[in-house]
Amino acid sequence: MNKRFLPLIAALPLIAAAAPAPTKGTGADPLAASFRAHVAFLADDLLEGRGIGTPGHEIAANYIAQHFARLGLQPAGDNGTWFQRVNFAESRFASERETAVIETAAGKTLTLENGVGLVLAPGDLAGPESISGEMVFVGYGLQDKSQGIDDFAGMDLKGKYAVVLAGAPDSMNSEVAAHLARTSKGIAALQAGAVGLITVRTLKEAARLPWEKFSARARLPRRVLLGPDGQALGDGAGLKVRASIDDAAAAAIFAGSAMSFADVQAAAAKGPLKGFPLQGRFKINRATRLERISSPNVLGLLPGTDKTLAAEIVVISAHSDHVGVKANPKPGEDRIFNGAMDNASGTATMMEAATALVKAPPKRSVLFFATTAEESGLLGADYFSRQPTVDMRRIVADVNIDMPILTCDFGDVVAFGGDRSTIGPVVAAAAKAMKLGLSPDPQPEEAVFTRSDHYPFVRKGVPSVFLKTGWTDTKGGMACKDAERTFRLNSYHEVSDQLDLPFDWAAAAKWTRLNTAIIRNLANGRTAPRWYEGDYFGTAFAPNAPKAPVVKPR
Repeated sequence: MNKRFLPLIAALPLIAAAAPAPTKGTGADPLAASFRAHVAFLADDLLEGRGIGTPGHEIAANYIAQHFARLGLQPAGDNGTWFQRVNFAESRFASERETAVIETAAGKTLTLENGVGLVLAPGDLAGPESISGEMVFVGYGLQDKSQGIDDFAGMDLKGKYAVVLAGAPDSMNSEVAAHLARTSKGIAALQAGAVGLITVRTLKEAARLPWEKFSARARLPRRVLLGPDGQALGDGAGLKVRASIDDAAAAAIFAGSAMSFADVQAAAAKGPLKGFPLQGRFKINRATRLERISSPNVLGLLPGTDKTLAAEIVVISAHSDHVGVKANPKPGEDRIFNGAMDNASGTATMMEAATALVKAPPKRSVLFFATTAEESGLLGADYFSRQPTVDMRRIVADVNIDMPILTCDFGDVVAFGGDRSTIGPVVAAAAKAMKLGLSPDPQPEEAVFTRSDHYPFVRKGVPSVFLKTGWTDTKGGMACKDAERTFRLNSYHEVSDQLDLPFDWAAAAKWTRLNTAIIRNLANGRTAPRWYEGDYFGTAFAPNAPKAPVVKPR
């Protein structure tokens, strides 16, 4: 065992002893009390925010694994263990100051500093770098041949920077747009031979996120998945430069070209636009230091009881990591991001679903999956999807749990992606049996379907949903909307996301029973879940799989 973990191992009895007595909502319900105990452990200060590659997250992973072992699940990680070890290259700036130098069409030079007019990511190579190249504007930078979209067509990008607009056209479905914006820009730029990707903002993006807030992301570390061969994995892995620039710098790089940046922004508000070469050059100067870190996924399998259906697997996933500790806290300031709601509560849901399901195993097998590095960009789930420890062809569904809001007694649930496959009606039926509603996505513009750990499963063709508590309360009011708003404003990725939030543990128990019922019903269903006919994700990622006809509401 790594000696750096020994102090935390020794402290584990203290964590349990120091846990406050059960409070609101636990009552005589053992499930509520057990759920609270899991959250209390995972969100304890001694685990220091469960940052990946830290002793605290290792302790959390071992805690989950031992829970699986007590239940009698089968280890489903690497080499007969509970763990799938995921390796990352973590890059940080070794330079005190990073710059981008723009040589304009008029022969002038504009220098941007990282964190001011520039947001530049660290590189993949250790040491100082200067990377220079011409620039080509490629519109939104999207590529999807099935949809007839290719913003890179006819463009010469070899050795040059691809300049792209943030996001995607408003005319696209928000979830499809988010998927393409997330994946295709880097992939297509790399395939076209570009050295880097420079993002400029649309009017919509500028209104949504002021540059002053966006630029706070400058100088943050960057994590990249590493495959078994030590090479980078991921969308556009190998692209040397990723940068964003403010509107003034964008105006400078578009000067003297086919359109001014102001005209480009105006045109982009109306729809897609074609690209064109830009004048001048773009050069970045930085120095990077690299560190290799690792962190475990935790996987336990409950074999199914039916000789035929046991070959199929239903997954319930929840991420166990959080964001660690503050880098430079003030004296006496709370420095630990405990992550009680995000996502100790989701992990507790998954663990308690396992506790319930082992008592009466369903026909299909169930894989309980505690992912790592969700907070770094869904990296643990992404790694599993690329290097699975079980045959991906056996997986027929994923139900993902991430940050349910459990400070309100909810009256409805939301199944992001439920309208895309036959998992939706299963969720609706389980909710109805518990006198809960199933509500549509209340914020479709946020494209939540692409933003949690079910998404890598989707990209492997697996019908999936992301379950969240809804906005209505049990009295028909909107108290749960207010509760979510309060949490997001005051506690999301803040040190206040800890056990002293006003958790309703009875609501947590209800949430767990609902998720358990959904998993059980999926695992006992006569047929495996199917994508609906014509759904974008089903067509794109499971083109040969049987589809279900879309049933219109009566």
